[in-house]
Amino acid sequence: MMRIALLIFCFFAITGSGMAQTGNTGPFSREITVTTENDAYLFQKKDAYYTNGFFVAFRSALERNGKKIVASFELGQMIFTPLIRKIVSPAEIDRPYCGLLSFKYSQTLFTKNHSVLQYNAGVGEVGKASFGENVQNSYHKLLGYSQFNGWQYQVENAFGADLGISYARTVYEDSSWIKIMPLAEVSLGLNFTNAKLGTYLCLGSFEKNSNSALWNARVQTNQSGSPEKTEFFFYWYPQFILQGYNATVEGGLLAKGTGTAMLRESERWMFQQSFGLCYAKARFTTNLSLIYQSKEAVTQNRPQQYGSVRVSYRMH
Repeated sequence: MMRIALLIFCFFAITGSGMAQTGNTGPFSREITVTTENDAYLFQKKDAYYTNGFFVAFRSALERNGKKIVASFELGQMIFTPLIRKIVSPAEIDRPYCGLLSFKYSQTLFTKNHSVLQYNAGVGEVGKASFGENVQNSYHKLLGYSQFNGWQYQVENAFGADLGISYARTVYEDSSWIKIMPLAEVSLGLNFTNAKLGTYLCLGSFEKNSNSALWNARVQTNQSGSPEKTEFFFYWYPQFILQGYNATVEGGLLAKGTGTAMLRESERWMFQQSFGLCYAKARFTTNLSLIYQSKEAVTQNRPQQYGSVRVSYRMH
């Protein structure tokens, strides 16, 4: 409970800084978002599995055939490690060392029947060329943390491309204080092939989908106007995942390499749930979430959990 209380305090501290800003007259057509994810945010003194993620995204609003579209460019890095920091033998690596450096473009289309359709295309590099080892060693040294000593066994360099599509639709909404939205996703590519099915349950004050921070949609065209509400809502998002392929666990699909990489087999079925708190007004959005995820690799000793902090700033 203490770690949750601290995360909520951080949320309101970030939110308060956004509320204090002036000159917040819309509509705002562009947005920049910074997201940082780390298991250290749960204050458990653990550092394993999906141990760090950092993403920067730029979004803009478009209008096509009377429908609103949000276009997004995102650059990100993810870092994965096993449970044991000081391994004695490679056999102790229950989840491979891996970095992933990626770039993704996506378009989100909002229709008049309250549905959300998104398609995306991305490229990514796993292995030493992703700079995962360099980044982790650098910030561990800066913060005085001990180093992982098994990066010589990391997934080998491999480049891959992926395509994805997702669809969500509001099936229940009551006076804008409760919303239920199933979401289906499919990804196909050399890095990730999977299918996901989940449902958003939102409680609080929120905008319609085409203007909501839930879908990163508070950017607007001149024709679509500005969101009318300040959004402040809690969401729960349980999700079932069927994994076809995961390059961060199994290595590159076409280039696994012949070196010292310790690869593992991906779990076919996974369960993930996210608990989040979102605030959005004028130029700012703050989103704080806790993510609990079942084992990603068959040999993984434990499930994983981490925290995510996302802050967005909108411009004319």
